[in-house]
Amino acid sequence: MNYFVDIDLGGAITGIEKAEFNRLRLFQQAGLPARIVYLTYKPRLHEYAKKFGIQGVSFSIYDYFQRTQEYADFGHFDWRHYWTETCHYNLQFIDGVADIRITDENGLFIMYACFYDAAYSRLNYVNYFDKNHVKIRRDIYDSRGFLSCTCLLAEKDLINTELYYDQKGKVRIIKQYLIANGKSFLREITVKDYQHHDYYFGNEDEFRTFFFDSLYQPGDTFFADRNSKMGVAFSHTKPEVRVVAVFHSTHVRADENPLTGSLKFGGYEYTLDHAAKISRIVVSTEQQRLDLERWLPGLPPVVNIPVGFAVPQPVDDTDFTQRNPHRIICVARYSPEKQLLHQLRAVERLVPEFPDIELHLLGYGGRVRVQLQKYIDDHQLKDHVFLRGFQRDLTADYRQGALALMTSREEGFSLATLESLSYSVPVISYDINYGPREMIVDGQNGFLIPADDQEALYQKMRLYLGDRNLQLQMMRNCRPLLKRYSPVRIMRRWQKLVQNLK
Repeated sequence: MNYFVDIDLGGAITGIEKAEFNRLRLFQQAGLPARIVYLTYKPRLHEYAKKFGIQGVSFSIYDYFQRTQEYADFGHFDWRHYWTETCHYNLQFIDGVADIRITDENGLFIMYACFYDAAYSRLNYVNYFDKNHVKIRRDIYDSRGFLSCTCLLAEKDLINTELYYDQKGKVRIIKQYLIANGKSFLREITVKDYQHHDYYFGNEDEFRTFFFDSLYQPGDTFFADRNSKMGVAFSHTKPEVRVVAVFHSTHVRADENPLTGSLKFGGYEYTLDHAAKISRIVVSTEQQRLDLERWLPGLPPVVNIPVGFAVPQPVDDTDFTQRNPHRIICVARYSPEKQLLHQLRAVERLVPEFPDIELHLLGYGGRVRVQLQKYIDDHQLKDHVFLRGFQRDLTADYRQGALALMTSREEGFSLATLESLSYSVPVISYDINYGPREMIVDGQNGFLIPADDQEALYQKMRLYLGDRNLQLQMMRNCRPLLKRYSPVRIMRRWQKLVQNLK
């Protein structure tokens, strides 16, 4: 089995999750068994897995020890009827949310229930209160319908103990906490009755190492997709456990030379310092492969396999005249390293010349989104810049767009650039490490401009938006220049890697 190991899965995804989904699809097409494994407790994990089409081929460390990996929907209990008719409680429904405040026959507030849906059919959690209205416990329900975890609380809602159950209500994991200085600190993790024994761990890394050792069977390979989060756990696994480190970003800071700079602290530093445990390192570009090998001789073999592939398009989808010539898209998280304000400033300068210009920002992120919205409001750009948020399916946006932008400080590859070009959307990109220069042929399917050069960004956008013939020619050039990123070619590279490991 090939396990792609990540930390978490939520309702919105990053490029790393997208890369894992792409890899999973290629492994499936190649007949290579694969699963995605997550290391964080998430009661909605299987709901999100279904959303992104990986249900049945993904599970978490908690699923494994709670014995709920393949567990189908449990069914949904009518809690409202049970509370009113059996328990004789009184229910107060909270406006605007699917929550219920519950009191007993004497009017004492005893529970607060939160549901996933407005129909009150899927219970999320229930908080319990003592006679002094102090919260003492929370029961958390898996989105599939069963009680999954109980949190026992001390003062100020601090966690004292967590109990994790199997589908029959038997405790399978216990996490105990030490309360000090107003915070809860993990003290011990107990795995109950695993192969007829109880096991004890002092921290999450020990727990994860035990999980990897337990899951491993001869011939298996773990692909570590977030090395900064799981490097310690993998470094202590049994010698026979095979690990491939997948790098999704640069190994040094954006402003440092990749051949002489210092390793990113908290990034790949630990993995590279303990490279003896790693069978292969996978990077997405040939340039990063060369930089790593030159900079750190003696590493395990470094292999270049792009994290994505060119999205196949209909043969007859070549009439680009219907696209809005002044519609621009950018697919990126709303985060500082994406430097999205550079794009807003360029659009602001272009509005007088192109009054119908549109920039659609497709991503997610809290603090930066607030900054972007403020700039839009302060500079009267509400008719030109649209914060669209995370979109699961971007097909319509790609097929309407005439241009895509990439203004990051650094990338490991830039899946968004490859996807844009797949849909024949030319890209104007900063020429950064790594990725853009391996996909964009300057002047043919987009433009490469010096990193952080906002004047060059404005000038190239102005040139492109003002020349319809140039637009159509670049659109026609996109797909022929992506042949080396075809799904079949990328799949063969993964097949070769797996064969060589064996």
